[in-house]
Amino acid sequence: MSRMSTNLIFENGLNRMLETQSKLVKTQQQIATGRRVLSPQDDPAAAAYILGLRNTISTVEQYQDNSERVRARLELEETTLQGVTNLLPRIQELAVQGQNDALTAEQRNAIAEEVLLLRDQLFSLANTRDSNGEYIFAGFQGGSEPFVSVGAGSYSYRGDMGERSLQISNGRSIQDRNNGFDVFMNIDTSTGAKRNLFETVDQIAAGMQANNPDAVLIDDIQRAQDHLLQFRTSVGARLNSTSEQYEVNEDFLLTMQTAKSEAEDLDITEAVSRYERQLQALNAAQQSFIKLQGLSLFNFL
Repeated sequence: MSRMSTNLIFENGLNRMLETQSKLVKTQQQIATGRRVLSPQDDPAAAAYILGLRNTISTVEQYQDNSERVRARLELEETTLQGVTNLLPRIQELAVQGQNDALTAEQRNAIAEEVLLLRDQLFSLANTRDSNGEYIFAGFQGGSEPFVSVGAGSYSYRGDMGERSLQISNGRSIQDRNNGFDVFMNIDTSTGAKRNLFETVDQIAAGMQANNPDAVLIDDIQRAQDHLLQFRTSVGARLNSTSEQYEVNEDFLLTMQTAKSEAEDLDITEAVSRYERQLQALNAAQQSFIKLQGLSLFNFL
């Protein structure tokens, strides 16, 4: 046998051994990761399909994160507005009670004191902050207190008209908060003018303190209650829509994750069997290579 043919046999044997070893290493990596496709070169079509699924899953997971934030914010607003609307019937009841001609000035002063305490609770609710410390009714100015007292019986809104929305599905966004001006400041009155809730309550208290209650304000409190209930209804509807979309997204995510798993996941049983065959083949290739090494050395001598 010539030295050239011996070298060729030696080279072919080495290449077979290295190729078998490479296949074995790849199978080991597949078993370790549980994935069939480790790189685009393994299966270009499947790799592109899997990448598309991953991108879709990532997008929908972001929608789910947004939905959870929307729900948390709307639930806080709903709870806050519920607190407000729970206080207004008592204020209206006191306003009606104060119309009783048999009441003394002292008794009306006592009513005024309770009304002002309720006003303070309303004011505190309007300046509610979330878990991040942001004022929920400040629009885009969440770091600043939206409602401030600027004098006896006078109030100012320091937030803005911003209303944030978050995307919860493809082409669908949900407003997660209402600005405080629309909720508390821009309320119809019986005269046709607009007045904020706090001034209406203050005027009820002022009438009691002056022993001259204004019956018109009873209707204004009812108008404020109706106004706030409209916002509660809107918040509730958005909460329901967000929850419904969340469930739709969850079903879609499951479908996408199943498809990704089917395209990407490894058949462990088949892979282990293949690994054992490849290990046997590698051992055989190594034994052949050892023999070739001995043959090559013999021919050289």
